This record gives sequence, C-alpha cells and structure tokens, in this order.
Amino acid sequence: MVNIIHKINNIKKEKFMELKNIQGNYDAIFSLGNQCFVANKLHQYNLRLYAGVIDWMISLSLQGVTKLLQNRFESFMEKENMIFSGYHDYGTKLLLKDTKYDIASAHDFLVTENTPENWSTYSNFKIKIDRRIQRFLNKLNTCNNILFVRIGGTYEEAKLLELVLSKIVKGKFQVLLLNEIEEYKIMEYNWDLLHTCSIGIPMDGNQNQELWDQILKGITHSEIP
Repeated sequence: MVNIIHKINNIKKEKFMELKNIQGNYDAIFSLGNQCFVANKLHQYNLRLYAGVIDWMISLSLQGVTKLLQNRFESFMEKENMIFSGYHDYGTKLLLKDTKYDIASAHDFLVTENTPENWSTYSNFKIKIDRRIQRFLNKLNTCNNILFVRIGGTYEEAKLLELVLSKIVKGKFQVLLLNEIEEYKIMEYNWDLLHTCSIGIPMDGNQNQELWDQILKGITHSEIP
C-alpha cells in the first residue's frame, strides 16, 4: 500500500499524539461536529451505537461547541435562544439556530410540518435533545475511555476543548480533530496536546475510502461486537 500518512514534526522532534495513539477500545465514541458527516462516518465503520447531542446539527464554531460542553448544555435549544436562519436539505427542512452557542438544527424540522414562524414539532424535538443530553452527560461520568471526533478547529480552540473536557470527563478521553487539506493524504500535525490527535485530510463527501480506513483503523467500541 502506498504510504498516505505524512507527519509534520517540529525541530525538537518532541513526542506528539499520532493516529496510532488513538487506536484502542472505547466505551463511548461521540461526534463533536461540525456536521452530520462525522456521525455518518462513525456509523459506516460500526462505531456509533447511539446518537450524540449534535450529530445532526451544524456546528461550524468549535468555540461554540466548547462553550456548550463547559456549560453542560445549559439552555441549549431553548426557544428564546433560537432563530430561523434558512432552509436545509434542498429546502425540505428548516434551519433553526441556537444563537447562544452558534449551533443549528438541520434535520429536525420538516417544512411539511413547520414554518419559519411556527415550529409545531418543537416539543418533540426538545424531548429528544434533552434525552440525548442526559445520556451524553451520563457517559461522561461512567465511561472509562471516550473518543471524541471533530471536523474543524485551530490549535488554540483544540487546547481550550481539551481543558474543558478534562474538567467534565471522569475517565480517559482522546480527541481526533480533522481539518481540510487539498492533497490526497493524511497529514499528522504536531500540536503538542496531551489528548488531541490533529490531522489534515481532503474532505470530499463519501470519497477517500482508503484514507478513512487508515484513520479509523484499530478503533473499536466496547458495546459493539
């Protein structure tokens, strides 16, 4: 197989979190955004047993996600914080944004049942989200080892995310953070972070199967046979 993993080391050649370091068995694996692409990939590789809180949402701001975690989802997707911000999925669903955390629901409000002014299915949506929040927080308290996967974020944002996770996760955790590059390869970055493996890959929909095989190789979920 052609070598598709490239590493960028600093001059001191200090140890950093590599892809091989995140291989292992996890009690829970969650997407931290920035879109449903991550959740779909985890499902494709049999690593997603249940839905996370923001699996089907648009969360382009890692700062917003980190704030959400820091606040333990306080007031998340409460009506008073939400606005209609457009349409999604070829106009079939409403985009409703939580302005407190800069995160938008993208798949929950069908236009056949809701309008920009009247969100008739909101109550059922909120019940579902609150249930997922409780499950997520329970996993943070009870799991021995958790993997978080995120697309999009800078070094400083990743550093802050680590700090927040270290305060709310009882057991061990790792973060796999992916950013987009143009070349067809996996670029491993030395970000000198204790829990974060930072890589660059091309983001081309459901293509690049060989790259994803390498990225998720050796990662298993303890609750999935």
